[in-house]
Amino acid sequence: MIHLPTEEKRMTFVNACSQVMVCVLISLALACSSPSAPPKPSKTEATRAETEGAERRAVPPTGASPARDSATPPGSATAVDAPKFSSDACRKDSDCAPVAMCHPDRCVAVANVGSMSSEMMCTMECRGGTVDCGYNHCGCAPSTSGKKVCALLPGPGEKQ
Repeated sequence: MIHLPTEEKRMTFVNACSQVMVCVLISLALACSSPSAPPKPSKTEATRAETEGAERRAVPPTGASPARDSATPPGSATAVDAPKFSSDACRKDSDCAPVAMCHPDRCVAVANVGSMSSEMMCTMECRGGTVDCGYNHCGCAPSTSGKKVCALLPGPGEKQ
């Protein structure tokens, strides 16, 4: 079979175009793939953080320790160091809730939560020191005066 120069040029062009298309498709696939998960802390860091978080964590009034979700980061990574008390009295955890705001870092009585504008848009990030992503939770806890008040408490709290 005899190849004509124009046919050979045409095939070279087709081969080059197909190679470019393969490169473009691979680039698109890589660009659209989800980002990898953040690196996990070393075992010693995770153990130390768990120990420090457990020492600071308040025990719920029922005496049971709070449930931990395996996806929740170690306590000290994002939990508050100590309860952040409000002045709102309470009798049980369900009497308390986060303040209506993006990334709430305070807890109050349910009657004092307030509301957010329907036009308010919050980011989806998880911020430490807030109730975001189960880092902390709202609950009813004894304050330094002994009176039970709503507070932002370390850790994810009990599953309901």
